[in-house]
Amino acid sequence: MRKIFFGAFILCGLFLSFSISRAMAEESDETTGNEVLNKGIYHFRQESYEEALKVFTEVIKNDPASSLGTYYTGLTYKRMEDYVNARKYLERSLELTPKIKGALIELVDLLYRLQDYDAAKKWIAVAEEEGIRPAQAKFLKGLTLQKTEEYAEAIKAFEEAAELDDRLKQSAKYQIGVCHLKNKDFKEAKDIFREVMELDPNSELGTYADKYLDAMDRKVTKDQPFHFTARTAFEYDSNVLLKPSDSTSITSVTDESDTREVYDAQGDYTFKNEEGNLSLKPGYGIRVSKQNDLGKYDTIGNNVSLQGGLSLDKMLLTVPVNYSHTIVDDKNYLSSISAGNINSIMLDKTKMAQVGVIYANNDYLRPVQIEAENRDSNRVTALGGMYWFFKENQGFLNLRYTFDDDFARGENWDYIGNKIGSIILYPVCDKLKLTLNGDVYFQNYENKHTIYDKKRFDQTYTAGTMLMYELLENFELQIRYTFINERSNLSVYEYSRHIVGAGVQFKY
Repeated sequence: MRKIFFGAFILCGLFLSFSISRAMAEESDETTGNEVLNKGIYHFRQESYEEALKVFTEVIKNDPASSLGTYYTGLTYKRMEDYVNARKYLERSLELTPKIKGALIELVDLLYRLQDYDAAKKWIAVAEEEGIRPAQAKFLKGLTLQKTEEYAEAIKAFEEAAELDDRLKQSAKYQIGVCHLKNKDFKEAKDIFREVMELDPNSELGTYADKYLDAMDRKVTKDQPFHFTARTAFEYDSNVLLKPSDSTSITSVTDESDTREVYDAQGDYTFKNEEGNLSLKPGYGIRVSKQNDLGKYDTIGNNVSLQGGLSLDKMLLTVPVNYSHTIVDDKNYLSSISAGNINSIMLDKTKMAQVGVIYANNDYLRPVQIEAENRDSNRVTALGGMYWFFKENQGFLNLRYTFDDDFARGENWDYIGNKIGSIILYPVCDKLKLTLNGDVYFQNYENKHTIYDKKRFDQTYTAGTMLMYELLENFELQIRYTFINERSNLSVYEYSRHIVGAGVQFKY
């Protein structure tokens, strides 16, 4: 919408210059020998509007029938953004003789800005009937019809304007593209915007058209029902540990470094109703991690998901359901199922709030020797966050808070957690993006540890960054770094960890 606003602003500027230049040609007879009127026009052209208004007020006082004095008074009020008086004087000037043709075009432009589209249509009809500035009248007609969502009629008006005046051709083509875009005729819109670029790729409208094409390509990719992502990466881990779900799943800390290959694949398909407000998205993902030396930490993770969605005016309600199964060292390790509700609420064009709650059941599939170490659990998680979007919604800052209560069977793993985190995605340029993230996680364990005879309290600090560079269309080079520092009042659970990785991701 911001591009549309700036495009309309440019076009209005073109009309102002057209109208003033034509009005200058029409004013010559009345200004001949009228030194006071000439003085006011001089101040107007120097943008000394307050001085000009004083002079034009004197002209009208001495000669109430001066159409040019009345016209310039309205025009001066318009430049001063006093639209109420501007409208009054421009309308009055059209009742006087000789009629200043530019006044009608200026009045229509003013009514368009005031969003009084019915009045604008009335005066456009007068301009068409009397043959006043036909090209400009047609163009303004197209803009007005576009605002009232009469896109077919608007396109016809723009086409006629372009035929009448070649100088309006690129502007008219641009607005035709906007009409097709608003009418969701994306193929036609793309064709028109390409024509706009070909007419003058270095112009402002050519630049806007190029941005529209880029945005539409991204939208088509985003809105297509099928999505697939595949990634392969090579990683170095300074302290390998088993962490297939989250930090509560650690079985042991090796204090050993290793390298590994990681392979990820994820696919999903979105079904929507005709109105597009209801959706159902099933998906499947697999992750394979192969350690080069510490083979007992090799993992295979499978995830099946199903997400229902309801899109309202400024809210998206989703109901995600997930099932995951993790294999470690060729043996079943963890089975987890979760379901919940996450709601995203657009507060304005650059801010979005997010709230939700998730229930998860975690079933660790290997027997334990001590019942207190049984980590089978039911977990309830509540989350809330805010997004701030920038760089034409290509970048964002996210702040979030998560509360979780893990009801574990084993008393050593029953805890309440609080996590505060943030992430920023910054587009450095068209092909390069940077992310920075960090969070702190506090876990208060509910019971005294059966071995250490005191309640456990952990603090986990995580910081990371990733550079993403678009090598080719749909192919992205990723370089990642993550640092984790786990602190605990029970020293056996403390560790620090550095993970560095580089990989390539394909996205369809």
